[in-house]
Amino acid sequence: MRNIFLPIVPLIFFVNSAFASTVDNESNAKVLVQSSFARESIPGTSISSAYMAINNISTKDLRLISATSSVTDRIEIHEHTMANGLMRMRQVEYVDISAKDTVLFQPSGLHLMIFDLKQPLKAKENITITLHFDDQSSIDVNYIIKGLKQKKHHH
Repeated sequence: MRNIFLPIVPLIFFVNSAFASTVDNESNAKVLVQSSFARESIPGTSISSAYMAINNISTKDLRLISATSSVTDRIEIHEHTMANGLMRMRQVEYVDISAKDTVLFQPSGLHLMIFDLKQPLKAKENITITLHFDDQSSIDVNYIIKGLKQKKHHH
């Protein structure tokens, strides 16, 4: 009867070790991403935008260099700026996030532009975007899709 349980013991140890390793990796996280959401795509278009707060909880400066997702082959980091009284949007190559600091990605500021969506994004759905940093680390972030704001017309 003893021999029946022996092969199971190493397997249980391996599973527990893998779980402990995952927990350790999570506790050594360098960034904490909060308030993540993306916009529902406008009917007839294949673009959207995503927002979040990236909190660098490490003691070293980090640089966000790219983002990827299964919903598209093209995500760019963009920034809105005011120039000569006009709001302009331009692509930026990276975003620096100082140690122990938070960078906001918000409407009319930094944001992720999602191009060439494979399917329209619909309110209340979720997508995952992977953020990639210059130290070769990355983090998968869940984004809830928020609906388009409907403006009411008053006559």
